[in-house]
Amino acid sequence: METSKTINSELLVRFFSGDCTSEEAQRIEAWRKRKEENDQIFEDFKKVWKSDYQTLLSSEMLEGDWARIRARLHMPHRRRSIGFLGAFSRIAAVILVMLAVSSGLYVYWNVPGFGRWSAFQTGESVDSLRLPDNSIVYLNNHSSLKYLRNFEDGKRTVSLDGEGFFEVEHDAGNPFLVKTPDGLDVTVLGTAFHLQAGAGIENVELNVTEGTVGIKYRRFDEKVNAGQSIVVKNSKLEVHPTSDVNFLFWKTGELAFSQCSLEVIANTLQKHFKEIKEVDIDASSDVLVTTSFHNQSVSEVLEELELHFDKKFTLNKGVLIISE
Repeated sequence: METSKTINSELLVRFFSGDCTSEEAQRIEAWRKRKEENDQIFEDFKKVWKSDYQTLLSSEMLEGDWARIRARLHMPHRRRSIGFLGAFSRIAAVILVMLAVSSGLYVYWNVPGFGRWSAFQTGESVDSLRLPDNSIVYLNNHSSLKYLRNFEDGKRTVSLDGEGFFEVEHDAGNPFLVKTPDGLDVTVLGTAFHLQAGAGIENVELNVTEGTVGIKYRRFDEKVNAGQSIVVKNSKLEVHPTSDVNFLFWKTGELAFSQCSLEVIANTLQKHFKEIKEVDIDASSDVLVTTSFHNQSVSEVLEELELHFDKKFTLNKGVLIISE
């Protein structure tokens, strides 16, 4: 009996590419109905099957890999509506997900070309990696970066899901492109910027610290310079001067406030400390505070703020209560 762990991978690939027989399709449908977990895996595959991975590969590479896939899986050559480029990209996406399900970290897929894709994923801590072009990417916890191993075919293209800070090596003839699950394309030649993506366009955040970054999203196509950020309002992107100077707290451990009100500081703490899920301000204050913190715990920060505002800061089950 086939289970969620033993379903034949080639059978799923055939199904998603439209090459399976009616008997094979019936087997998959029976497998889906057998367990709720099986159906969820199928739906996850279906979702990622629509992902846009073909932009990371040249047409020549796609043509060669598609031929090898057909030969390996004994797929007959016939016309189909989705086209071979889309089919190949979807097969690649499905295999990536299968590796993720089985190992928790998809490093590469094994069909075709062992090790063609690379992926870097963080767990509970922040980590960094140096890319094949010597660019450096710092990833916040629970974030991932996918890229073509060794930047084959000369393409400096990566896919970010989560939060990262990029220090990109300059190469005027070969732009560096970051794609996100939200449909955002970030293009640079050589610069430094912060990007958070993958949780929907309303939660996208981009801050440029050096140089200029090109942003494309639907009809939006603008340049963002150092000291500027992307602000999302009603699913529309706008360029504004950077207002949150603490956007790299997760990387540097530094928080800085300059003549900030109680409300501004409380909201900043909620944004940057995972221990604070909610803020309840039951006090008022006209005091404006200038202070900074470096690698201090949330309890140490709250203790100091109590002195500045002469208020009581209590963290109880994720709720920060500020009272007289």
